[in-house]
Amino acid sequence: AVVSTQSTGTVLSAKISNLHAAAELKDPCDVSASQMSSPCPRNVFQICSIDGEVPKKPLCYGQKFILRTLPGPGSELNMWSDRATFTKCAPKSRHPIVQLSGNSSWNVAWQVLCRDPLVRMEMEGRPVRIGEPVIINHCNTNQNLACMSQYRTRTPYGSDMEVCCKTLLDSHKAETEENIWRLVVRAEE
Repeated sequence: AVVSTQSTGTVLSAKISNLHAAAELKDPCDVSASQMSSPCPRNVFQICSIDGEVPKKPLCYGQKFILRTLPGPGSELNMWSDRATFTKCAPKSRHPIVQLSGNSSWNVAWQVLCRDPLVRMEMEGRPVRIGEPVIINHCNTNQNLACMSQYRTRTPYGSDMEVCCKTLLDSHKAETEENIWRLVVRAEE
């Protein structure tokens, strides 16, 4: 699956700073949102169940899961986050950091929430439709995955946006565009 943002059209990607030295992803690896949306090992993820297996059934709202990079060049790293500290936080926004790591603690558990807060409880347990706007929530911190378009970093692949774990709400107490994502699966040919 490729995880893309609704507002900027960028995709969740492993942040690789050195193009030639990156034969495979190294633990830990920062996560960013890249404008390079063609599928490659840096931006394609497996959706795995909490026990680490690839599930046979569709992902449902409220179901706990792990976002994992592909085997081989992706090194099967899990996307994780934790509470921000003085030494461990996103470099520019200072919000809780999101990284790829080989650990398998509760910090790697995520869940998909319905975008509309008025029907969020009714949608629990129903399958997530591919391409539908959703919120990806971190189970341990209860913060949402966010693409911070105002914080950019230059990489060999272009200008990447910072990704952190922060729930951003508007005046109506609904999540802002920074927290809205889409799960995209490429059809088999």
